Amino acid sequence: MTRSLRLRRPALSLLCVAWLLAAAAGCGRDPLDGEPACGELRLERPPGRIPVVLVLNDAMRRDRAGVYGGQAQTPTFDRFARENLLFAAAFTQAPWTLPSVATLFTSLYPSQHGVDLEPGSKREARALSDSLTTMAEVFRAAGYRTAAFVSNPWMGRRFGFAQGYDTYADSSSWSRDGVRLSEEALAWLRQQPPDAPFFLYLHYVDSHRPYPALTLEELRANADRIRADRRPVSDALRQELDQLISIEDGGLTGSLVERRIALVELAYEKGISSFDRAFATFLAGFEQIPAARDAAIIVTSDHGEALYERGYGNHGQGLHDDELAIPLAARLPGVSASTHPISCQVGLIDVLPTLCDYLSLECPKVMFGRSWLRSGSGPRWLVSEGVGAQPRHRAIRNRAWKLMWEPDQPPDGVRSNPYRLYHVAVDPGEREDLADSTLPEARRALERLEPVLHGAVPAFAGASASVAPIDPALEERLRGLGYLEDKKK
Repeated sequence: MTRSLRLRRPALSLLCVAWLLAAAAGCGRDPLDGEPACGELRLERPPGRIPVVLVLNDAMRRDRAGVYGGQAQTPTFDRFARENLLFAAAFTQAPWTLPSVATLFTSLYPSQHGVDLEPGSKREARALSDSLTTMAEVFRAAGYRTAAFVSNPWMGRRFGFAQGYDTYADSSSWSRDGVRLSEEALAWLRQQPPDAPFFLYLHYVDSHRPYPALTLEELRANADRIRADRRPVSDALRQELDQLISIEDGGLTGSLVERRIALVELAYEKGISSFDRAFATFLAGFEQIPAARDAAIIVTSDHGEALYERGYGNHGQGLHDDELAIPLAARLPGVSASTHPISCQVGLIDVLPTLCDYLSLECPKVMFGRSWLRSGSGPRWLVSEGVGAQPRHRAIRNRAWKLMWEPDQPPDGVRSNPYRLYHVAVDPGEREDLADSTLPEARRALERLEPVLHGAVPAFAGASASVAPIDPALEERLRGLGYLEDKKK
């Protein structure tokens, strides 16, 4: 296990220090160049054929976990992150599950693997092609036993995600009970031969819509936070909050609770805390299994969640960091880090190449992510793509600038410029769009980055996504999770 670097300051302060150190290390580089490869990790001893566990909590945005300075109660994840490798700047390559997990499993960008909603249809989706080699197939070819326990209906077999798994448990009726998922995975682990390596994928939905109900005790405990929330709530948003937020005394509509966006945040954070308890259940049981001592564990999310900072909620709607910035922590025995947290920018697209390097696995010849363990790779811009059935949308970033391109809809219903430009080094909340600015620095950035954005993803002809129908039963389950609804952006 990586030696622990105990936190003696608030977590948020440490993250700020990490960014300052990263900025200092980058002095002399043009802020309009791509990011260099991560030089903060070092493989000191090859781990051999050790077990690997990949844990994903659906729709968990980075800034809500306690170790990142958030208000959700996440003691288990925080402790795991502090004792191992914590990444301060991890991003997904797509803001919703279907394309994001396909990228995680293949190290291909969304526009390359083609997994998305079928254009112009809410009744069909494009499934992961059998011609692509997935992470599970890589492990199975290396002699690993492979299993997945998943809760999101987008992870069903019909969408191609079961490729390479010996055991693939996708419940016919999705359950948000993360503790139950942990127990089912532990039961599978206890049945495995003690010396057989395994790859285990766990996909939780505890923080996904529909958010858990708030109790009256929770409302009383957070009364000051709710009263202090003065963000405007339109009539349309008030109606949405009535449907989105429930209270255990019988619902929000007709109660004396004033509609506030803070209620959404509280319910969402409660879901994240629910995942943390499920993760604690898994770790407690896993530690009783002999193979756990040397196992690698990666914990992350497929995307974040918009919480009405820009007038809309849910995910799969935009390429702002509300939906792209994700938590990432990893236990990689034999790997050391020169900083804690790790400041280099990484993506889900990098997980498979990293595991290939780390475990000396024979992986696909064509992957577009890069290993965290290869410091000699050239600079790059981190790319995110696709907004539910609008796959051309794209964002590129380094630690100084971020450029977004949204050609298929007017972003605010009134803007005609399809570009958004943010100086994220000084505006991490992406509040000031500089795409129409006359500032010389902004004009130079837009002129440099526009051609980079359009050439950022190489052509790839190795995938031919098949069409998977969405039957009425699946459609009902997806709607219950907040999918297939009309976009309010």
